[in-house]
Amino acid sequence: MILLLPFLLLAGLIIPQVSQAYPDFISYGYNTCITCHYNGQGNGPLTDYGRALFTTEIAARDLVFNKKLSEEEIAAKSGFLGSTQLPWWIRPGIKYRGLYFQQNPGGPAAVTKYITMQADANVAVQFDRGAKYLMVLSGGYQPTPAARANINDPDNKNFISREHYFRWQVNKKFYTYVGTMDKVFGIRTADHTSYSRLVTDVAQNDQSTGVITQYYGDNWEITGDLFIGNVLQEDEDVRQKGLSVMMEFDVADKNRLGFAVMQSKNDYVEKTRLEFHQKLGFEKGDSLLTEVGFVKDSPLANPSDKVGGYFMLQSLLGITRGYNILSQIEYYNATMSSESADEFKWSFGLLAFPMPRVEFRAGFVNGRKLNDTSVNADAWMLQSQLHLSL
Repeated sequence: MILLLPFLLLAGLIIPQVSQAYPDFISYGYNTCITCHYNGQGNGPLTDYGRALFTTEIAARDLVFNKKLSEEEIAAKSGFLGSTQLPWWIRPGIKYRGLYFQQNPGGPAAVTKYITMQADANVAVQFDRGAKYLMVLSGGYQPTPAARANINDPDNKNFISREHYFRWQVNKKFYTYVGTMDKVFGIRTADHTSYSRLVTDVAQNDQSTGVITQYYGDNWEITGDLFIGNVLQEDEDVRQKGLSVMMEFDVADKNRLGFAVMQSKNDYVEKTRLEFHQKLGFEKGDSLLTEVGFVKDSPLANPSDKVGGYFMLQSLLGITRGYNILSQIEYYNATMSSESADEFKWSFGLLAFPMPRVEFRAGFVNGRKLNDTSVNADAWMLQSQLHLSL
C-alpha cells in the first residue's frame, strides 16, 4: 500500500475531480466552510448559496434537467421545495445515509448487512434577514453500536440531537456559537470511521456542548472551542470537558495549512490531541487532503501515558461532472512503538452525484495489521452508500 503513495500524489496533480461540499472545495476557491454552511467548520445544513453551488457545479444535471435550462434556472430549483420559495426566516432539511456492505467477500466467513447510518431532520431559523442571529436544530436516528446490538439495555438510545446551537455573527469577521456541535479539530472528512476522526473523538456522534468562537483574517482564521461534553447523551462522569484551538492560513492560492490542539479530561482519563493538515487545490476540481496527528491518553487511576499517531491522505479524481474516483490511505499505531501493530487502511471506489440531493458511493476497503512477529491476513470489505440531502 505504501508503494501506491507516489502514484496517488501524482494522480492528485494531473487528474481533475469534482466533490460535494467537503473540504476538497478549496480547489473551487472556497477556502472556508462558512461560504456554504451555517456552521463555520462545515457539516450540518447548507445555506441557500451552498445548495445552489451543489446543484450548479457539483452534481450531474443530465438525468433530471433539460439541456436548455441555464445554470441560473437550475440554481433556482435547489430549495427544499424546489423552486417554491419558503419564508425567508426558515430553512428545513432532511438527510439520510444508508450503507450496504459485505465483509470478507467470497470467503466462508462473509457477512452481508445493510445499516441506516443516519436519518436526520434539520432546520435553520433566522431571526433577521441578514442571518446575524440564527438557530440550527438537527436530530434523528443513530444506529445501536454493534457491541451493544444484542443487549436489552434501556440506555441503547437510537435518537440523537446531533446539533442544536445559536449563532451570533458579531461582525463580518467574528462568529460565536453556543450549544451542542461537532468539536473543532482537524479536517472534517465525510468518512467518520477514518482514524483521523475515530481515534481523536470527533466521529459522527461525538458532538459536545459548549461555546465556539471563530475569527476570520484576510488570509487566515482561528477557532476556539470550550466544551463540557454532550449533556443530553452522556453521563456526567464520562463527559470530556476541555478546550480545542484550530488555526488555518493560506500560504498560496488554493493552498491552506492548519493545525489544531485539543485537551480534555473526565473522571477517568485525560486526553491530548495534536494535528497538522494541508488542503491543497490545483486546477478547478483537483485537490488533495493530508493530515498527521498524535493522540495521548493518560488514565488517572494508573498514570501510564499512551501516545499514538495517525496519518491520512485523501484524493478525489474526476471522471466527469458528478462522477469521481475516491481514494484514501490511512495509518495508525496506538503507541507509536513495536508494542502495538501498525494499522493500514486503503479505500478506493466511485463517488457520484448523479443528480442534485443525491450522493452514491461504491468501492472497497482494505485493512492490514503488521507487527514485529506476524502479519495478519488482510481484511476486505465491499460497500456501497446512498446519501440523500433534501
